[in-house]
Amino acid sequence: MTDTETIANRETDAALVARARTGATSANDAFGELVRRYQRMVYALTLSLVRPADADDVAQEAFLRAFRNLDVLADPARFGVWLRRITFGVAIDHVRADCAKGASIVPLDDENSADPVAALVDPDPSPLQRLERGEVVGRVLAALERLPARYRVPLTLYHIDGLTHAKVARTLGVPESTVRSLVARARRKLARLLASAPEARDMTDKSSSLSNSDDVLDDAADAAPRFLHVLNGDSVRFTLERSDVPGALAVYAEVLHEGPVFPESGTRAWRETRSRYLSARDYVPYADAMRNLDAWDGKLEAFADYDEVVLWFEHDLFDQLLLIRHLAWFARRNLGRTALGLICIGEFPGFQPFHGLGQLNAEQLTSLLGTREPVSPEQSALGTRAWQAFTSSDPTELDALVRTGDTSALPFLAGALQRFLEEYPAVDTGLPRTERQILELLAAQALTPERLFVMQARLEERVFMGDTTFWLRVMDLAAGATPLVALDVEPPGERVLPAGTVAITDAGRAVLAGATDWVRLNGFDRWLGGVHLSAAPGGDVAWRYDRNARALVRGRA
Repeated sequence: MTDTETIANRETDAALVARARTGATSANDAFGELVRRYQRMVYALTLSLVRPADADDVAQEAFLRAFRNLDVLADPARFGVWLRRITFGVAIDHVRADCAKGASIVPLDDENSADPVAALVDPDPSPLQRLERGEVVGRVLAALERLPARYRVPLTLYHIDGLTHAKVARTLGVPESTVRSLVARARRKLARLLASAPEARDMTDKSSSLSNSDDVLDDAADAAPRFLHVLNGDSVRFTLERSDVPGALAVYAEVLHEGPVFPESGTRAWRETRSRYLSARDYVPYADAMRNLDAWDGKLEAFADYDEVVLWFEHDLFDQLLLIRHLAWFARRNLGRTALGLICIGEFPGFQPFHGLGQLNAEQLTSLLGTREPVSPEQSALGTRAWQAFTSSDPTELDALVRTGDTSALPFLAGALQRFLEEYPAVDTGLPRTERQILELLAAQALTPERLFVMQARLEERVFMGDTTFWLRVMDLAAGATPLVALDVEPPGERVLPAGTVAITDAGRAVLAGATDWVRLNGFDRWLGGVHLSAAPGGDVAWRYDRNARALVRGRA
C-alpha cells in the first residue's frame, strides 16, 4: 500500500485520538469522526451479540465507554481494534445482565447435538435449574472471554446470537469453511477451559463424540507456527483482521521517499529525525509521529517471540523502500530460530490495473500466505546494498545500482529506484517528475485539487504517492518568489485536499517549456534519501536528473 487513502479518511486514527484527548473545541469533532468511521463496525458487532431492540443502546454505550477511556489507550493507531474489544465487552455485560434475569443466551436449534455449549441449555428449567444455569452460563462467559479473539468472535456469533455458519462468514468476511473450523476448535478450547467445573465434566461426557483425532488436530493447531505479519499500512491490516490468516499484525508505513533517511534505522535518533521532518512538513504532529514510530519499531524488535516474520509488500516505490529497509534491518540481527518470509507482488488476477494489497479482500489476502517464500541470502544482501545506497549522501552508488547492478533477486526494486531518481530536479527545467506532471496537467486547464491528484496518479506506472505528499508538492510549486501555480482554494479543515482550483502561472509555463529553471528561480531545499539538495535562488543543486540518459549528472553547484 502507498500512503494513498480516500480523502475523507486521510487523517489517521492516531491523529484523531490525539485531538480528541486535548479537551479543546475540536476534540468533539475528532471523536465524532471516529464514531462515523467505526459506527458500522460497532453496530454490526453489537447486532450479532444482542437482541436487535438493544443494539442501539449497546452501541452507544460502547462509544461512550471508549470516549471516557481514551487516555488509557496505549496505541492510538489501534483504536479500531481497541474499540472492537470494548464493544464486545459491553455486549457481553449486557448478555450477562439478561442471563441474570433468566434469559436464554444459547439457541436451542444447534445443529450439533454433541455441542458442549448447547448442552447447558434445558428448554423448560425449574427455578432451581434456572439459578444453576445462570451460574454455569456465567462460568461459560468468563471462559469465553479468555479465548483468543480469533476463536471467541465466531463462537459468540454462532452460539449467542444463533447466526448460521454462512451468516457468520459474511459478517467476518471469511469463507464458510473457515467459520466451521474456527467454531469447532473454539468449542473444544472452551470445553478445556471449563474442565475444572463439575458441570463441565457432565458437559464433556455428553460431548464424547469429540474423538482422539479431534484432540490431536486441535493440539496441532495450538502448536502451529507463531507468525508476525509486517504490513505496509492500516488498510491491509483491517482486512487481514477479518481473514483466516493466523498471527499478529504489525504496521510499518513510513514515507521513506520523503525527508532525510539515514542508514541506522530503528534507533531513537532515527525516530526523532523522522518525526521532526514529518511534523515540519505537516504530515502529523511530532508527538504522534514519535508514538507511531515507537510502536512500529517496538513490534519489529519483538521478532524473537515469533517462529516466522512475514513481510507483505508490493511493487511501488513506497513499498520497495520499506522492503529494503526491513531486509537491511533484519540482516544486522541474529534471527535465531525466527524465519523470515516474503510476499511481494506486482499483480493479482482480476485487478487491472493493480495498485496494491489494499485492493484485495480477506479471502484474496489469505490466498497469498501460501505463496510466501523464505528470504534468500541474495535478497538479504541486495536489500542491504540498496539501503546503503539509498541512505548515502553520495547518490552515485544508487544510480549505478539502478543502471548496471544486478537487482534480479528483488524484481521490482530497479523500477522503484528508477522512479525515485526521477524525483531529482531535471537538467532542462529543474522540475522533479512529480512537479512536471502536475504542471503538464494544469497547462491544459485549471483543476480542482482532488481532480488534479487523481489525474496525476494516473500518469504513474506504479502509484506510490498519497494525497498528503501530493498536496505538499503543489504547495511547493505555489511558494517562492516566483510561484509556478496559483491557488484559489478554501482552508482544508480536516480534509487533506481543499475545495477550489489550482492553475498554472505564466512562470510555470515558462519553466515547463524549458525557457527558465525552477531551481534558479526559487531555490531548492529537499532531502532525497540520504542526499540533501539545497540551493539559493540563482544557484544550483549538486545533482540533477538527465531524462534522456536516465541517469544522474552533476549540477553546477
